[in-house]
Amino acid sequence: MPHTKTIAAVSQPRRKPAPTLPQAKATASEKKEKREESRAKQEKIDAAVGTDSISPLDVSNPFLSAEWFTETKAKAAELAARFDKKPRYFLDVFFQGGTHMVNHQEKVNPYNAFKAEKAAQLREEGTQGKTAPELHDEYHAEYEALTAEEKETLVERFTMTKDDTQRIRRDTPRARMQDVSNVVRNIQMLMQGLNYRVGIEGFFCIVRNNPDFFMIPQWYYTSVELERYMPLAVRRRWDTSDVGTRLEAFALAGCDTMSTSPLRCSSNTNDRSLNRPLAHHQAEDRLLEGRDP
Repeated sequence: MPHTKTIAAVSQPRRKPAPTLPQAKATASEKKEKREESRAKQEKIDAAVGTDSISPLDVSNPFLSAEWFTETKAKAAELAARFDKKPRYFLDVFFQGGTHMVNHQEKVNPYNAFKAEKAAQLREEGTQGKTAPELHDEYHAEYEALTAEEKETLVERFTMTKDDTQRIRRDTPRARMQDVSNVVRNIQMLMQGLNYRVGIEGFFCIVRNNPDFFMIPQWYYTSVELERYMPLAVRRRWDTSDVGTRLEAFALAGCDTMSTSPLRCSSNTNDRSLNRPLAHHQAEDRLLEGRDP
């Protein structure tokens, strides 16, 4: 979704930037002074870090006498003596550890996959709130009875389920409302920008078409006068909130005119309760039409 700042920038009238005065050019002595300052600063950084070394993993390199690398070599030698390994091994860990962390591929533990699948099965059966220790106490023996092939199949099934779950987007009702609010705000800014730059008038209405979340109809008019003109335009009574409610009912019914028609006969109680207010509104409209000259 586009950012609000971008939409606002597009919607504003175009203005010419204020003229800026050209900066004075630096003299040759000033440029030389800045180069010397930069060189001195870089030498201090190299002395503290040791970036002037040819290879950071070459312990015998005579250039590696900087403070930071001296301490690093000492720590590598200490760990090598403690764990009976070469210092180069720990230097590789120090310098390449970040790369290993970025490219690290986590291996799925079969027991964790088993517990995740067992918890999902319990949730489908209506059992909620099982903790990991409780799953271990109740089903560890069942896991130990699995063969190596069954554990491998379990890991593959868990990996496929995990990948599918990451690709599915499940928006909560609150997230849907926030999405609608952002879109409505952006449309309003676009219409305001057109009004400033070109000269337009208009309105829009957004309603939900599924009952998974609640949202009142979203109306917007570019001017109050346009909303006041609507009763004259349709030549009958115009109530913005009432029209939005009717549009919402129509959208919830699948945009099917027969499903919201008061003449449709249905034995479903819910359908009759939906058609009753619509029939009342249409009867009222017919009475108002009969009073028009």
